Amino acid sequence: MTAHKGDILIVDDKPDNLRVLSALLTEKEYNVRSVISGQLALTVAQEARPDLILLDVMMPEMNGYEVCRRLK
Repeated sequence: MTAHKGDILIVDDKPDNLRVLSALLTEKEYNVRSVISGQLALTVAQEARPDLILLDVMMPEMNGYEVCRRLK
């Protein structure tokens, strides 16, 4: 059994982007969590802080800049 390299949270409103990135990173043995909105990203990040967040800037309702501001 190989240990995970790190915990990555992917935030994108496009499911195809989430699938591709998640597959690539999981293949490289990262623990990946994917969400489709800024609000979900905030909730998930509060529950378990990720090592890295890959965040789409252009999303409906709450853009990536607002998510970053709230995470700070």
